[in-house]
Amino acid sequence: MDTPSPLKRCLMVLCYAAAGLLAAGAWRDQVSARWQFERPFEYIRLIRITPVLTQAPETLMTANSRVVISLRRRRLTLYQNDQVLGEFPIAIGQDEWQTPTGDFTVHDMRTNPRWQHPITKEAIGPGPQNPLGTRWIGFLEKGEYHIGIHGTNQATLIGEAVSHGCIRMLEKDVHTVYSHVKLGTPIKVLP
Repeated sequence: MDTPSPLKRCLMVLCYAAAGLLAAGAWRDQVSARWQFERPFEYIRLIRITPVLTQAPETLMTANSRVVISLRRRRLTLYQNDQVLGEFPIAIGQDEWQTPTGDFTVHDMRTNPRWQHPITKEAIGPGPQNPLGTRWIGFLEKGEYHIGIHGTNQATLIGEAVSHGCIRMLEKDVHTVYSHVKLGTPIKVLP
């Protein structure tokens, strides 16, 4: 007969110990509350220790998330555990500022970002004039050249090739994506 591994033995001991503590706690509650030994053991008393999750922890909500961007289709698809959570229309980089293709990861996330024009260096803070909108998900940085996914203050340009290489999204859509990704989330940009 094979002996269980040390890990399995530890898990078995922990399970038996936990079951024993639960039973002892329920028995003690019944005895101390009523001192009535003739009544049958109340299994329902164990329900009170069950934790109630009203919202999944953030790490579970963003676990196994990934983003796939199709430049040809001008669509961003958000996945979690290989299930499509959403597909969104996007704007992409114009001819002189094409959006790079390849495999990337999220390395920067910001709310109400500050934007600096890549040519004139004019800076615009958060607000309705900011072309980045209210969310920034950065995935490529080369010196002063920053590429990311962001909202826009020009929703009518979604679907066009108009950006300086970034992926523009409608504000409601970028909020959805922002809530499902974290630093290190994979991003694949397809031609």
